[in-house]
Amino acid sequence: MSAELLPNARPKAANQKIGLIGVGRMGTGMGLCLLRHQVELHIKANKSRFGADRLAAAGAREHHSIAELAPHVSAVVLSLPSSREVEAVCLGQDGLFVHMSRGGLIIDCTTSYPGSTVALAEQAQKRGLAFIDAPVTRSPEQAELGLLNAIVGSNETLFPAAEGILATFCETVLHVGDVGKGHELKLVYNSMTMGIAAVASEVCQFANALGLDLVTLRSLVSRGSTNSGIFQAFVAFLLGEKPDVLAVSIANSAKDIGCAVRLAGESAVSVPILAATAHKLNNAVAGGKGELTLPHLSHP
Repeated sequence: MSAELLPNARPKAANQKIGLIGVGRMGTGMGLCLLRHQVELHIKANKSRFGADRLAAAGAREHHSIAELAPHVSAVVLSLPSSREVEAVCLGQDGLFVHMSRGGLIIDCTTSYPGSTVALAEQAQKRGLAFIDAPVTRSPEQAELGLLNAIVGSNETLFPAAEGILATFCETVLHVGDVGKGHELKLVYNSMTMGIAAVASEVCQFANALGLDLVTLRSLVSRGSTNSGIFQAFVAFLLGEKPDVLAVSIANSAKDIGCAVRLAGESAVSVPILAATAHKLNNAVAGGKGELTLPHLSHP
């Protein structure tokens, strides 16, 4: 199936009752956009109260358990760290698959593992529910502005309903195939991001060790085909211009590249450079840098 690109799609979520599970930095931005589009938003908080408090103050209704939230909504958006958390939210006696009403739609905006996604979709169907993948790109700041990009894996029947919800917090909705294909493409995309980040970090260290000026290096790179947004972000971070740029954690980056390498292995694709990137990120996590942001890779 060819990809269908829908920029600036008109949101059709007004007056719907929608759940949001995972109100970290990205999820909070999504929730604020949903509220601005007159959605009746029901949330289940993370450990941190920051996002839940912001959303509750803006009109969201907070629930203390998934079992309590599920009967109130016809659709749920998930914004969680990994497939492990998605499975925990969906399965089990207190999960969505038990307590959500038949006909409900679950939209997984997490960067999850495709095999898990397909298995969850099959189990959801047996319970009269629909489960699709819609991982997103861009930053929490862009989430709050409604400028994310969603990569959707769903069948043709479910896509319009999902697109109407996603369009409240996404600038672009990209339909790439059936369930699982969204997460496959997101892992390919993220593997490129992490690979370039690993190269950028080493190049910056290399230049520094030689006593070369990063401003001069940036000027040179900016004029050639080697230029990239990742490299520019690393240099801006090292020069103190943008200390919060690329706010994804090294641990989360290691998780994503690890999933990509695993997917490649299952597909009999050789990816030695991506495997080396995964090794570099895992070493950084083992060295205590896991909770630091990705540009900290460039520090010795």
